[in-house]
Amino acid sequence: MKVKKVMKSKNILHGGDIQSASRLFGVPIEQWIDLSTGINPESYPVQQLDPSSFQQLPYLKSEFIQAAKAYYCGDEGRKNSAQSPDFLAVSGSQAVIQLLPDCLPSLPVLLPDPGYQEHRLQWQRSGVSITDYPALELDAATEFINQALHKNKQQHLVIINPNNPSGLQFSPTQLQSWAKRLADGAYLIIDEAFMDMQPENSVLGQHFEPNMVVLRSFGKFFGLAGLRLGFVFANYLIIEKLQQGLGLWAINGPAQTIATLAFQDESWQQQARIDITGAAKRNQALFRPLFTRLSDENKSGSHKEIHEALFSSYWLPIGQAEKLSNFFAKRGILLRHMPFNDKFELLRIGQLNPNNKENIARVASAVSDYVTIHLS
Repeated sequence: MKVKKVMKSKNILHGGDIQSASRLFGVPIEQWIDLSTGINPESYPVQQLDPSSFQQLPYLKSEFIQAAKAYYCGDEGRKNSAQSPDFLAVSGSQAVIQLLPDCLPSLPVLLPDPGYQEHRLQWQRSGVSITDYPALELDAATEFINQALHKNKQQHLVIINPNNPSGLQFSPTQLQSWAKRLADGAYLIIDEAFMDMQPENSVLGQHFEPNMVVLRSFGKFFGLAGLRLGFVFANYLIIEKLQQGLGLWAINGPAQTIATLAFQDESWQQQARIDITGAAKRNQALFRPLFTRLSDENKSGSHKEIHEALFSSYWLPIGQAEKLSNFFAKRGILLRHMPFNDKFELLRIGQLNPNNKENIARVASAVSDYVTIHLS
């Protein structure tokens, strides 16, 4: 079994872990600027809720189910029953990631490298054979997967689409083709946590296959990660197994009410995509003086940038991402650094709220200070 060994650092924190960051760096919680996640900083506005959503046991409401199906599957998915998968609302897609290896046949699995590490951790715990495919460049990833499936169709394939943190993205037609090539009992798991910015590229509308398992995250695009809401789309056998593992009342009443309103608010969604795109460009411009200088310094070519709507990722030589992360953390700005291999590591930066001028000024000052102190 091939298992990727992840290099460890005492300062590596999960995204959004302000509590641990506060203890580690001695900065009060209320003073942090959190850029360690890929969450929309301008969240969907939460209005006053009907008290019944708090008082009643949270059985899934029909309007919540209908709104979610319409949002994720669209008109084509709803019209064509053959293309319309069963789905389950869950308390964040993390819950499904943890349960999935036990709900699927015990087969080898292809995993992206790099990729959201919770997928790897859960498959490692299951004890199956793991093969990494390169998830930085489209052509290399496609070729590797094609060759792997040619040699062995009886294995699961995990795709993060678009990839967190590399931004790699496959077309829905390519994913459908791979699903059809898999042997009976083998599944294509597609994590679409960051797909809301480009819903037309989801497999859920017209490209879903019965051996697909598709994960969606509510909190990132709508900026409400604290609701802990996600969805899994799959055939009814997999849904039943997941339901047994999750039990009753996985989604609280207020979360259902808020999500229903958000799913139905198409005008907010359209404006949010425009706002997120603009904020991403301003964010990149804010950090550009730093990474332009780093690019000049890194003559080895190790410097690489990937820009997604809700985060940017920078590949840097070993030690440099952690150095940057610690420098900003001491100023109350939380970035996310992750080791990759023995040559380079990654720094991921989420979005600033473009309306918070004070935070923008703090980040700009930190960027300027790093350039002056370390790159002059």
